[in-house]
Amino acid sequence: MTEPVPRGRVWKFGDDVSGDDGIIEFAIVREGFGKAFDEDALRAMCFRRLRPEFPAEVRPGDIVVGGRNFAHHNHVEVSVAIRASGIAAVVVESCEAGFVRRALNTGLPVMICPGITAAVADDEVILADPATGEIVLPSGQVLRARPFSERMVQIWRAGGIIPLLEREFATRRAAAG
Repeated sequence: MTEPVPRGRVWKFGDDVSGDDGIIEFAIVREGFGKAFDEDALRAMCFRRLRPEFPAEVRPGDIVVGGRNFAHHNHVEVSVAIRASGIAAVVVESCEAGFVRRALNTGLPVMICPGITAAVADDEVILADPATGEIVLPSGQVLRARPFSERMVQIWRAGGIIPLLEREFATRRAAAG
């Protein structure tokens, strides 16, 4: 599965958005911690504390834009909830490295682009290319984030680390005969 360059409608959030107590409600899912994800439940709670309309109105391909310290205090369920909601990419002012890694492992690209929240508004359509680091605004202006490494691009385009590794191992097994 090759992911197209994310181009979608913006859902804008501010600074200091908690992953476990804002993006999702970890107290509700903690009993299932370490078990298979209930993607329907995660999708239904995604961002509802901050934007109650989000679960019903989000569309596949939309893009989340966040402020500084976005998704702090988060478990992998946060990334799964965002990805299960159909979000194609997350572009933030800043976030912890663990969020970037956990999100990418689920196939969700997170790009860090200082100045993004001042540059866009809700419902605007932007393009966010993790491979080049380019974020193209409605005006045509281009903001630059740090591009993903080649391995990160491979993980993203495969839809996550597990699909990529399964494909790589299958290729090696086939080559071995």
